[in-house]
Amino acid sequence: MYEKPKPINYLLVILFAGVILATSAMVILPFLTAIFWGATLAVLTYPWYERVRKRHELIRESQAKGIRGKIAKSGDSVAAIWSTLLTLLVICLPIFLVSSIAFGQIGSFVNDAGGSGGFEVMSKLDKVVHPLADRLGVHDFSSEKWWETNGTEITKSLRTPAANLAKQFGTGLFTMVVALLSMFFFQRDGHRLKEPFRVVCGLSAERANGILIKSMQTIQAVFRGTVTVAIIQGTIMGITYAILGVENAVLLGLFSILLSIVPLLGAPIIYFPVGMVFLLHGDYLKAGIVLGVGGLIVSQIDNVLKPFFIGNQVQLHPLAIFFFALGGISLFGPIGLMVGPVLLSILLVMYDYLLELKGVTSEEVAPEV
Repeated sequence: MYEKPKPINYLLVILFAGVILATSAMVILPFLTAIFWGATLAVLTYPWYERVRKRHELIRESQAKGIRGKIAKSGDSVAAIWSTLLTLLVICLPIFLVSSIAFGQIGSFVNDAGGSGGFEVMSKLDKVVHPLADRLGVHDFSSEKWWETNGTEITKSLRTPAANLAKQFGTGLFTMVVALLSMFFFQRDGHRLKEPFRVVCGLSAERANGILIKSMQTIQAVFRGTVTVAIIQGTIMGITYAILGVENAVLLGLFSILLSIVPLLGAPIIYFPVGMVFLLHGDYLKAGIVLGVGGLIVSQIDNVLKPFFIGNQVQLHPLAIFFFALGGISLFGPIGLMVGPVLLSILLVMYDYLLELKGVTSEEVAPEV
C-alpha cells in the first residue's frame, strides 16, 4: 500500500536538490563565458553548418537508401566539424594573430617607457613646455627630472596591467578551445534541446520558438552592427594614417578593423603607439592628429553608432541596447556585448508573454508618442 511521504522527506529532497543545483552552478560557472561564445559562434555560422549538412545528406541519400536516421546523424556531425574548422580559420585565427601583434606592441611600449624612451619623450616635452612655463613665471619646471624621480614607479604600474593582459591572453586561448568545442555540440545537437527547453520553462511551442528566434536575430544584429562600426572605425584610422604618411597604413587600418570587432581591445591598441612614435620623433602635429582623431572621433563612434545600428535591426531602443551591452561586458567580458542585448530581447519577449496572460497587448500599454 502506498505511504504518503512525510513533510520532512519533502524538505530533505528540496534541500538535496538545492545543494546539487548550487554545486552544479559552481562547476559550470568558470566555463560560462566559453559556453556563451560557443552559442554565439554557433548562431553566426549556422548558414555554413546548414549548407554542408544538406549537401552531405543528399550525397548519402543517393548512396544508401533506407537508413535515414543514420544519414541525418552522420550529416549533423560532418557539418558541425566543417563549420567549426571554418570558424577556426576564418574568425578565430585572424583575431588571434592580430591580438598577438597588439599584445606585443603593448609590451614593447612598456619596455620603451621604462628605458630611454621615457626620457626622450620628457626631454622633447620640456622644449615645448618651457616657453609656456617661463611666461607663467615657473622657471624651474622640468618634466625630465620629474620622470627621473617617478619614472620607475610609473613603469611598474604599467607592467602590472601588461602582465595581467598576458595572463588574460592565455585564458583567452583556453576559452577559445572550449568555445569551439561547445559550438560543435550546439550545432550538432542544438535542435534536440528545443523541446526540453520548452517543457522546463512551461512555454508553448510557439512562444519557445519565438524566444529562440528573437535571440538568434539579436545575436546576428549585434554582430552585423559591430562589424559595420568596426569597418567605419578602421577606415577612418586607415585614411588618417595614409594622409600622415604612416608606413603600411592600409595594413594598420585592417588591424584596426579586426581589433575594433573585439570589445575591450579596439583601435587604441594601434593608434596610441603610432601617436607615441610621432611624439618620440618630435612631430607633435601628427601625434596630436592621430591621438585626436582616435580618441575624440573613432573611440566615441563605438558608443554612438553601435546601439543605433543594433537597435534599428532588432527594433530596440538604442539607449537600452547601450546599457545592456555595457552591463554585459562588465559582467561577462567581451562576450557580454552579445549576451546583454540577447537578455534584453528575452526580457521583452517574456514581458509580452505576461501581458498576454493578462489579456492585453504591448501596444495597448505602450506610452503615447
